Amino acid sequence: MRCFTAQLWVICVALILSGVLVGCSKVARGDIIPSPKPAQLPPAPEFDSIHMIDREIGWAQNAGAVFLANDWVSRDKAIWRTTNCGQSWTQVLCASPATTGTVSAFFLGSTKGWVAAADDSTNVTIFRTKDGGKSWTRSQLRAPQIIHDSCLSFTRADQGWLMLIPDHGMNSSPGDLYRTRDGGAHWRKVNSTGASPHAWIWEEAALPEFEHLHPYLVCGGATAFRNDSTGWVCGSLASTTPGFLFIPPDGGLNWQLQHLSLPASFQPGRMEPIGLPQFFQRDTDEGIVPAQYHPDDSHASNFCTLIYRTHDGGLNWQPTTPVKFCGVWSFITVKKGWIWSPEPHNTGSTAPVKGTLYRTEDGGVLWKPTGTEKGLEQYLTQGEDIVQLEFVDGEYGWAVARDGHNLTQLLKTTDGGRTWNATERKMQQ
Repeated sequence: MRCFTAQLWVICVALILSGVLVGCSKVARGDIIPSPKPAQLPPAPEFDSIHMIDREIGWAQNAGAVFLANDWVSRDKAIWRTTNCGQSWTQVLCASPATTGTVSAFFLGSTKGWVAAADDSTNVTIFRTKDGGKSWTRSQLRAPQIIHDSCLSFTRADQGWLMLIPDHGMNSSPGDLYRTRDGGAHWRKVNSTGASPHAWIWEEAALPEFEHLHPYLVCGGATAFRNDSTGWVCGSLASTTPGFLFIPPDGGLNWQLQHLSLPASFQPGRMEPIGLPQFFQRDTDEGIVPAQYHPDDSHASNFCTLIYRTHDGGLNWQPTTPVKFCGVWSFITVKKGWIWSPEPHNTGSTAPVKGTLYRTEDGGVLWKPTGTEKGLEQYLTQGEDIVQLEFVDGEYGWAVARDGHNLTQLLKTTDGGRTWNATERKMQQ
């Protein structure tokens, strides 16, 4: 009897160990892993960005650090999801401690999403979900250098790009562009600034050869693709120099500078893209890209934001009517959009930021203010400003307000931006 009991005990231990090993091997192979179920609710997120799909469903990424009690406090790098207009949020992915570095995300509809998380060495983990964050599959790639930043872009569930920006000094702008054809399971490098025989500097941007077609990435930066062959990189030659827009005609193998012409009525200055081109229907050639005008005299009151429109798929761009100062924007169609225009203010000021929310129905030809006594201004306190607008239709929209400590408010409108209300960010298990 004693011998039988000993044998039974050995068998039980073996079964337990085998189960542990099988579970570990599944994670190592990158099989589907469930979303984390924390034992207790995490702290309310201070949003870095949000991406609403419709009036009910949306995704969010929280800030990695906030300033509390006279010190910066790190927060887990996490992805959140709402299904009730942002009234409550559920953490669907915690990238910590898998990463101590940068995190970027891209969402394709209400169920599909990708998250790239870099650690403090050269490993990059790409998480992907097909069921709204209920479960995630992961794959890994090893970059040549430690990663400073990244950007994901997908055109379909299987076709995507990943820009990795290595750690670098202020006077350089490296980048490595990867592509996947199987939804993120495998990645292949398709181009790099390291392939360039010429390290471009800002002073050389005026040379005629700078505008030639280059068989290499000129600089790293934010990336967006419209289809399998056409995309853009928005980046600069150094951390302190103006940005450029580059377009590839062949899926990222070659790159060429794309000009945004200065309107004829403007004084000498430059147009600088502040975002990537956006198209609102898969097969249309109508799109927009935002830019800021920087006059040579550097007078703050002359700065303005313009929306450029294209009718040929992004080969050529035409400016529309400028909006004073430099703000954030959100468009839901090529004609209908909003711009928040804050008045100039000191970065370190704690005074409320004043501004105007404008709306257009004709693609930026005519802008009308939408503000009332219940507009966005009333919620801005202690140096807060609007850092993101996110409209999903002509009535429902959200705004993220943030101060210098990365503390945020989530504001919502249900009447096209005329009135706003603060949304309490409730957490769900």
